[in-house]
Amino acid sequence: MGTGPPMDRAGTEMHADGDARWQRFMAETAPSAGRATAAPLFGHQALTDFHRYWSALPRRGGAPADAAFDPLEIAQWTPDMTIMCLAGPDDIRFRLAGTRVAERMAHDPTGINMLELLADASRLQVCRDMHEIAARPCGYHARYVNRYGSGRVSHVQSLYLPLTPPPGRPPRLVAMHAPEEAMEYQKPADRSTCATSIDEIVWIDTGCGTP
Repeated sequence: MGTGPPMDRAGTEMHADGDARWQRFMAETAPSAGRATAAPLFGHQALTDFHRYWSALPRRGGAPADAAFDPLEIAQWTPDMTIMCLAGPDDIRFRLAGTRVAERMAHDPTGINMLELLADASRLQVCRDMHEIAARPCGYHARYVNRYGSGRVSHVQSLYLPLTPPPGRPPRLVAMHAPEEAMEYQKPADRSTCATSIDEIVWIDTGCGTP
């Protein structure tokens, strides 16, 4: 085998510089344990519609092409959508955040490294899981707790799915988020803190297996 950059199953370069840190990170940290399914069921219509649209797109190697994904096809839910770029093992950058996401977080996270918003206790594991989604590829449905900048504390359900980027570009993820009723309200903060605790993870088999 060659020693070039890590590749996903569609032949897309995971990182253009063949980053050895990425290889070590993937080898040294296992993805989260969780239930696995090829036929997920969601309790929120936004997640159901999002998964149905993504699943209907043509795909090679388990993930549709980034160019094939048209947010206007699920315009009702795009305010709750985010798109992220996996630029490196410790750099998961928001490329796009819907208006309702920005409102809940009390700031627009576009351009921010997702890791800056994660709780210390969950940062490493969530980062590893995000890379698993792109590298395998597979889907990831999680229920967890966010503490928003507004002071609101609530459970959220999120569904993350992979997109195949243009050749030579870093992997991308698209996600739909469905907040639940507030658990409590705390003092407002400058930024939100995501995944202060994680209650459930479901790995979704898109044709390439699950962790």
